[in-house]
Amino acid sequence: MSELPIPEGIQGDPNALEMLRVWIGNRDIQVSMLLGMWEQASENDIDEREAWGELLADLIRHIANGLTQSHDYNTTASEMRIANAILTHLGHGANTVEGGIKP
Repeated sequence: MSELPIPEGIQGDPNALEMLRVWIGNRDIQVSMLLGMWEQASENDIDEREAWGELLADLIRHIANGLTQSHDYNTTASEMRIANAILTHLGHGANTVEGGIKP
């Protein structure tokens, strides 16, 4: 089993939270995530769905930037290709996610 390192910029921050962990193993994708964090924030006007959308958009930007560095892909083209792939895959496989929330 191989885990990624904690980013240097997060080390030493006592308020840091791990929001998402994704694993590929046993021929499946396994996910662990921190849901409800935004709803519990002091700003009660935050919609958890919008906040996750912002987090995922930022993640796409990081992926596209990494692909530019590692493969010399165009960053904007990569962002659009990833976003289009997400929309395509959301349309194929509705309601096929299993699992539940653990207390």
